[in-house]
Amino acid sequence: MTDDFPHASVLEGIRFTARVGAPNVIQGLFNKRELPTKIASTVGIDYLGYRLVEGLVKKHGPGPFYVRVAKDEALLIHHPTDLKLVLGGSPDPFASDPEPKKNGMSAFQPDALTISRGDLWAQRRQFADAVLEVGTPLHSLAKSFTKVAADTAAELVGEPFDYHRIDAAFQRMTRRVVFGDHAADDTRLMEVLGELMSLGNKMPGEPGPQYPELIAMIEGHLAKAEAGSLAAEIAKTPAPPGGAAGQVIHWLFAMGDTLAANTLRAMAALASHPEQRTEVRQEIASADINTPQGVASLRYLAGCLLEAMRLWPTTGLFARVTTRDVEFPSGAVLPEGTQVLIYNVFNHRNRSRIPYADRFSPGEWVTGKAGEDWSYNFMSHGPQGCPGYGLSVFLGQAVMAHLVNAGELSLHGASLDPGRALPHSLDLFGFQVGVTPAT
Repeated sequence: MTDDFPHASVLEGIRFTARVGAPNVIQGLFNKRELPTKIASTVGIDYLGYRLVEGLVKKHGPGPFYVRVAKDEALLIHHPTDLKLVLGGSPDPFASDPEPKKNGMSAFQPDALTISRGDLWAQRRQFADAVLEVGTPLHSLAKSFTKVAADTAAELVGEPFDYHRIDAAFQRMTRRVVFGDHAADDTRLMEVLGELMSLGNKMPGEPGPQYPELIAMIEGHLAKAEAGSLAAEIAKTPAPPGGAAGQVIHWLFAMGDTLAANTLRAMAALASHPEQRTEVRQEIASADINTPQGVASLRYLAGCLLEAMRLWPTTGLFARVTTRDVEFPSGAVLPEGTQVLIYNVFNHRNRSRIPYADRFSPGEWVTGKAGEDWSYNFMSHGPQGCPGYGLSVFLGQAVMAHLVNAGELSLHGASLDPGRALPHSLDLFGFQVGVTPAT
């Protein structure tokens, strides 16, 4: 038993800052910058970060240990048991609003659920759970959403699509799902959100100047409460503190930008892995993908999407902060106000405990125990797990089902060899996926 955790050296802290902390900031915490992201992928920064943390864990593990990030020390956790302790204890005593995150997100969603605490968090979470119907096998509006997803896939068939094209298609899908068809072409809404998210990269600590415009646009769409959209559900649900519009912001970029990135990478993996592609085609052949029930039955295809999130997490590093002193099972005490770091790039591929760490293994989400593993936190875990998890995966697998069903898949600009360890980086801006209709 000890009253403190091990400490990495100052030199190790400098290396951690250089390979993990700084690259995350430079690439953009909230809105990815294309050139820095390309450079990071080219030099293999995620692999360098992985190797560094792998060495630190061997030296200072197997439990948590302090590592310096810039001028402050933070506790790095990596073992599933400790991840469960921290994420299972969020938002109290492990809050998800450390100062850098709060200062950044305040620019574009100051009322966000993820940077709320106490009763405010509970009321906002209750709202999200009600509208998104968390815990139900299928959302009550799944039939409408299935049609929107099919339309989205149809936009992408033909010429190979890159991230910009699939992102635009998914943003359109998101506007239809959240607000209804009347908002399908409101690209100005996402432009303003994107600009505010870019401002968030600078961590200003206050709403950006365009924030009132963003809220006004969202409220205008919500007022129409179009049937078959989440807006119709919002109209029937008591608004949380700060109003509904402030909560919708997170759904817009999570269902749009983030889901687009995950789907593109999953399609790249399928295009380059014939065995898994054959399995998906067989699964689709026995389902009616024009129905919500048919889409939901595609468990192996959903596993392909989840594997892409595991292999290439869109959030490589995230943090919690203690709201009070916390004693760990070892007896070590973590003081109030200390940041806790979770490095998904390492945790998702820890080769010492994940046999399939560097392989594309969708079956692990169907017949294995991947879904129960607290190491995989692309959508977090515990009380603060993403309330949109189920809906996002459903939309992603619906689009993927129609794309796979539409024709032959091809990957351009990247190489993913099923016989070799998959790269730790897959630059979103560096490849295209083609879907060629069968003749």
